[in-house]
Amino acid sequence: MLRNEDLIRLEAAWVAQGAPIAGDLAPGLGDARLDELLAVDDLVLPAELRLWWGWHDGVGSGVWNEPVSRLGAGSWAFLSLGEALEQRRSEISMGGGSFPADPGDWAGQWAPWWLPVAVAGSAYLFADLSAVGLEAPIHLWAQQPDDVFTVQFPSFGDVVAGWADGLERGYFVWSAERNEWDIPGNLPDEALKLV
Repeated sequence: MLRNEDLIRLEAAWVAQGAPIAGDLAPGLGDARLDELLAVDDLVLPAELRLWWGWHDGVGSGVWNEPVSRLGAGSWAFLSLGEALEQRRSEISMGGGSFPADPGDWAGQWAPWWLPVAVAGSAYLFADLSAVGLEAPIHLWAQQPDDVFTVQFPSFGDVVAGWADGLERGYFVWSAERNEWDIPGNLPDEALKLV
């Protein structure tokens, strides 16, 4: 489950490293605005994703303003809820708007109950909103999406805690000189899974 403490740690790590994302975080969304945005697509977010976008709604300059939108772990960028919903709509449309009843018949379609939470090029970390409860299992839509049904993280809270840990331990380091995130080699498995 996503915890406020991990959000505080994540933002503090960005500030400590002088990462530009720290100065461009958008204000969070209130419950009424969250509900308004979600109503268009008839979606319900688990509590941890409401907390995420209630904390900060992406970056003020937009997700495609790199490197400002980069979270620090690999190339993952901070989507606003509006950007996430737009990406979801686009992926559903590209897949023809249908999803097979049998996962064995899957041919690259985006499920209507999937919602991107971070983007890196054409890859997504996405939440499975069909799960019931306070948490959302997180899956990976890779550059070549071939394993979208495997849960990569039991909850988005695990992802955020991992990002905060990686920044605090120096696995992901902001380079002001090169204006990008450095990822040293030989990452431990728990950090490697986040990039």
